[in-house]
Amino acid sequence: MIIQFSVENFRSIMEPATLSLVASPLKDVRVATEDVMFEIDGMDVSLLKSAVILGANASGKSNVIKALEFFKNYIIDSFKNLQAGEEIGVEAFKLNTDSAKLPSSFEMIFILDGYQYRYGMDVSREYVHGEWLYRKACRKRAKEVELFYREKEEMKVHPSFSIATDLVNRKMIRNNALLLSAAAQFNDPTAVQIINWLTETSILTCSDEERMWNMAVNHLDDVEMRSRIVEFSKFADLGIEDIEKSDNHILSRHLQYDANGVAKSETSFPFRSMESEGTIKYFSMAYPIIKALDNGSRLVIDEFDSKLHPVLTNRIISLFNSRESNPRNAQLIFTAHDTNILSSGLFRRDQIWFTQKDRFGATSLYSLSDYKVRSDAPFERDYLSGKYGATPIIGNLESVIRRTE
Repeated sequence: MIIQFSVENFRSIMEPATLSLVASPLKDVRVATEDVMFEIDGMDVSLLKSAVILGANASGKSNVIKALEFFKNYIIDSFKNLQAGEEIGVEAFKLNTDSAKLPSSFEMIFILDGYQYRYGMDVSREYVHGEWLYRKACRKRAKEVELFYREKEEMKVHPSFSIATDLVNRKMIRNNALLLSAAAQFNDPTAVQIINWLTETSILTCSDEERMWNMAVNHLDDVEMRSRIVEFSKFADLGIEDIEKSDNHILSRHLQYDANGVAKSETSFPFRSMESEGTIKYFSMAYPIIKALDNGSRLVIDEFDSKLHPVLTNRIISLFNSRESNPRNAQLIFTAHDTNILSSGLFRRDQIWFTQKDRFGATSLYSLSDYKVRSDAPFERDYLSGKYGATPIIGNLESVIRRTE
């Protein structure tokens, strides 16, 4: 489970920004806490099952997701896919002369197999400036143990991290690769666990539509999963009776009716050319959603609500915010534009986050729980009125379209 994720000096994010899934001590009457929160055994902390990030266009919502995506992919790939001398694909905040020359920083605190880990890195395009990994048992008053700490070429490794110690002694860690990534490649148990945990964390961005489609298509070969994806489609009332795969072509089956409205037969459509974009997106997301709920894993989606009806968006969110459909405490983090989410009754204040840019182009990330707001306040109306910020400032468009007489 994710406890919190922090990022600094990445794309539009200059100052440190932290997205926390730790539940605040709120008295919120509109949401059942036993549904949206869960406790960690042995620890005096409750975590949230979902969080939404709202904000104006170009406010930096997607950059929070991109920071998570870079964090995951660089850890998994840095040792095996980067060659010596290759640049690291990280982008510092470029609208400040100082930050443009500094490394980007990332840190995540998470729970895995009875331990709380705190892992982070400072990286520029040229090399890794710093890297650290700490661990403590999930019990009260447990002490945090430093498994390793790296500052450029200097690395201090705990004796229990024996494989990493050997790699460091043999000088096998390139300056553009992570020690954690290298240790996993050589089967260090702790590093492998963390890499597997990250691999099970699905991050879907707007550029992933083709990958999502292909993943959904591939899982139609599994008879049981195909049946569940079909049921998931029926859950959305898309009018689809079945989904078939034939020679890598996907067909959707629909009922045919006579003039009296009586179902007489069925007909098939080429799914991708005949179904709506919303239906295609919903179908493509079915497997990641089912997988996350099955495994109690993490699902991160950028612009989750695009192409989907608000009622359908809310119903998917409700799957995560429910003890019945989410007994393994899967977590959903997503960005959205649809302000109806704020009046859906699905979220506590500490689940609602906003991004806003200042006049220098820097993004800030903050929670609705930072405001003194009544639990029964009209969140959507107050947000649209500008009470919480994070709304677009629109100029005089009439002057743009007015024609000169």
